[in-house]
Amino acid sequence: MKKKTMLLPLAAVAAALMITACGQKAASSETSAANASETATTAGSETKAVAESGAAAKNSAAAKTAYPLTLKIYDAEGKEVEMSYAHAPERVLSTQLSMTELLIKLGLKDKIVAVFDNDNALKGDIATEIASLKSLGDKKSVSKESILALEPDLILGKGPLMFTDTAIGTVQSYQELGIPVYTELASASIDQSLKNIPEDVRNIGKIFDVQEKADAYAAELDKRIDALLTKVSNQTGEPKKVLFMAGYTDGTFAGFNSKMSSCMLKTLNAENVLEKGGNGLTLENLISMNPDVIVYVRSDRFAAADVNAVASLSENQVVQDVPAIKSKKIIEMDYDDVMDYGARVIDSAEKLYDFMYEK
Repeated sequence: MKKKTMLLPLAAVAAALMITACGQKAASSETSAANASETATTAGSETKAVAESGAAAKNSAAAKTAYPLTLKIYDAEGKEVEMSYAHAPERVLSTQLSMTELLIKLGLKDKIVAVFDNDNALKGDIATEIASLKSLGDKKSVSKESILALEPDLILGKGPLMFTDTAIGTVQSYQELGIPVYTELASASIDQSLKNIPEDVRNIGKIFDVQEKADAYAAELDKRIDALLTKVSNQTGEPKKVLFMAGYTDGTFAGFNSKMSSCMLKTLNAENVLEKGGNGLTLENLISMNPDVIVYVRSDRFAAADVNAVASLSENQVVQDVPAIKSKKIIEMDYDDVMDYGARVIDSAEKLYDFMYEK
């Protein structure tokens, strides 16, 4: 990301430019027949004098989904696939935490027939909610046969890594079987935008015919993103260099990267020092990366190391000149909060902004 040279006068313009810099605007994914009425409603609400009545009309138009609904989703390689949904799903397999949390948020928990084990132990009320759901086990060991035995009428999850021949099967393979799939826009192997998170919310609302609730939640997330972008527009210095570190022990560590986590950093006028994640990184690598901020990512995989990792790293004399260590800019976050694809990412972006610029 290039250095900004001037402040933008309008918050809306600042937001638009920052989203574009992150990669692209939220994907416009619906291609159903309902577009015509939604477009007409939107056009009717553009005049200020009828803004309130136009907004009400839009909500009314969004109250029912016209099936079959067709959305544009992405397969594991980032290729566009037109997926059709014949009716509101009743038997849903959710393979990703962010999708499970969204269904619960939208009052659709009773539609979930199974989930996969989460990589990390969950905390708080959501842990109790998800613990009551049937699990098919670890994502690395779940077979396609066990999925088909559920007779799902919708499978939800991230596109990359999950919907492949070596994992649970491709998007196209389920499509051929007549089982609709929805892959999260926020996870897709495309140029990413934080705006794809609320767009996922809207799409799930359309698929399940709960647009009113989904649109309200998406609007809330949009408002938070826009507020964050407005604050970031005042940060005109060189992008801060950030390292997502994990599993630090005895001078070695792992580094994380994903399109969405890197997009989050770009939104904050920051950049990931790693082009891709990796294991077995050393203190020499850390010195070479020279990060301004270290996000230490806690996970069950590295639970033993995580107990003393930040204190041990901070006290290591070899790396005292690394800016993040010298200025005590090391923040701990949980894996699911920074490496998933839902609202948790927005929570983390807000928290990271405060840590980088306001502390």
